[in-house]
Amino acid sequence: MQKLACAVLSVLLLMQGCTDPDSDKPMAPEVAGLPDPDSVAVPDDIAAHLSGVAFAQLSKAIEAAQAMQSSIGALSRQPDSALLEEARVHWRSAYSAYLGSLAAVNIPVREPAEWFSAALTRRHLEQKINSWPIEPGYIDYLEGYPTTGIVNDTTLTIDHDNLISQHQFSDRSYVSLGFHALEFLLWGERGHRQVSDFDTNIESSANSESEPPNPSAVRHQTRRLAYLTTASDILISDWQRRQLRWAPATDNQAAGHYAQLLSDVAPAETLQASLLTVARLIEQDLLQHYLQDEGSSPFSATTPDDLAAALRGIRQTLLSEDGLTALQPVLTARKDEADLALLATLISLTGKDTACSVGWSTTPVYTEGQGACREQMLELLITLKKISDQLGLQVPVSS
Repeated sequence: MQKLACAVLSVLLLMQGCTDPDSDKPMAPEVAGLPDPDSVAVPDDIAAHLSGVAFAQLSKAIEAAQAMQSSIGALSRQPDSALLEEARVHWRSAYSAYLGSLAAVNIPVREPAEWFSAALTRRHLEQKINSWPIEPGYIDYLEGYPTTGIVNDTTLTIDHDNLISQHQFSDRSYVSLGFHALEFLLWGERGHRQVSDFDTNIESSANSESEPPNPSAVRHQTRRLAYLTTASDILISDWQRRQLRWAPATDNQAAGHYAQLLSDVAPAETLQASLLTVARLIEQDLLQHYLQDEGSSPFSATTPDDLAAALRGIRQTLLSEDGLTALQPVLTARKDEADLALLATLISLTGKDTACSVGWSTTPVYTEGQGACREQMLELLITLKKISDQLGLQVPVSS
């Protein structure tokens, strides 16, 4: 019996020794594992600043998406080109607000284990909200293929469960949900969507004709409207989930999970994490996605707006409006000429007046505007690397 007790005790001690020592830390391993930047003086309110940016931008995105959904409802009752254009404007506003949140909402705060098993982590929700690239023919008709896509597959009921189950069903590009599914439904192939695609009166007339239907005619207007409404519902629900995680504390409610954990992180570590997040956004999203080939929003032809929105979010995250929190006071307090020069460069590269996206929209050759923006993003990435090195922060940034 004594030997058995000793064996059990040995196993328990071994298990204790194998426990992740960082499992109770508020930041995810990629940040928690970095050396502590103890020597950098950072304002204590940086966590509140970042949480505020995240919550405000997600709130704007939800408000715009709800306005889009209202326009879709009106479009279903009265097919009208002005209402279709109104829905498109709200889509653009919602997507811009969402992109403006990414530099803040993707700070790697640790997530509960149950969110992984329930597919509710940042990464899981991002796959539903902003998947790209997409195969548009998986959603609706293309020129020369009038019966392709979920919209035209009458064996599949269009509802929440089915659209979710069809999302990336057999391939990552088989996207049924998110911004770009909605973008394609609103604009169509090459931006040529007509309001008649949502006119249920045309559908009813075609179904009542005695002559055989035209095989090339656009059909299933009711299902197309149902798809728009249902996909919008799912999008708003996923946003609200992320928004609540960044909610500030009130008299009646505790702060959201991310906001609460971030408030427990040392300010210097929070700054280090925000620089890491911005660098990833530039490297993995802007350079490898938004600034490649036809861009990130080709159906609406608004990729320059995508980049401008992401840059605004980076500026809001790193540079507070009053200059009293985030990165500005860290660089100005040291009264070092190199620090001040880097700050000036950062302000310039993220400023709306100097952003390459302003000129991209009017550049005669698309690839030239795209190339200029790629150069600006590389310069911004190099600047972040220099700032990181100058402050002695351990941020893995490519240069």
